[in-house]
Amino acid sequence: MAGVKLPDMIAASKRLGLRHHRPEDIASIFESYTGDLESAKYLARLPHIDIEQTERMLRKLSTSQSLALTGKCIWVIEAITDGTAVGLITVTRGDESMAVHFGIGVPYRGRGYAAEALELAAKHLLSAGQATSISSFTDVENVAAQAALVKAGFVFTERANDFYQAPQLNGGYRGVFLYQFRA
Repeated sequence: MAGVKLPDMIAASKRLGLRHHRPEDIASIFESYTGDLESAKYLARLPHIDIEQTERMLRKLSTSQSLALTGKCIWVIEAITDGTAVGLITVTRGDESMAVHFGIGVPYRGRGYAAEALELAAKHLLSAGQATSISSFTDVENVAAQAALVKAGFVFTERANDFYQAPQLNGGYRGVFLYQFRA
């Protein structure tokens, strides 16, 4: 069923779908991910301070025009069986490549959703001709994200030092591991 197209889904597998946000997603995404202190640990942003901040982000970046207008878009990761928004995939346009990043809500971790959503996003972007290559990166200490990337078919390519600032980790510059999708 990989590559199946369900109503309003950008891409779908048996378990997960990628789509633009719906108004009913905002509260659960804020509570389980964007507003969660631990979820923002390795991000270049602080946790969202209120639900309105998450709503503004999704209204701007989770639409069918977001990628064309801003070079960036956010897709909601939906568990198809119950319609629950379990996380987010962020897609950023490069010249002929795309970068994908992910976040899974706290209650939904440990189920393989991150790897499945990453692979689904990468395969969709390549098969739709939107990119010739797909990359990602993660903090050198974020072992869970590293494992998800490898499971999704990404291969480590190099380490980059002083790549980004993480406000929750003293705001200092952090190293990352860079990955390329190969599956």
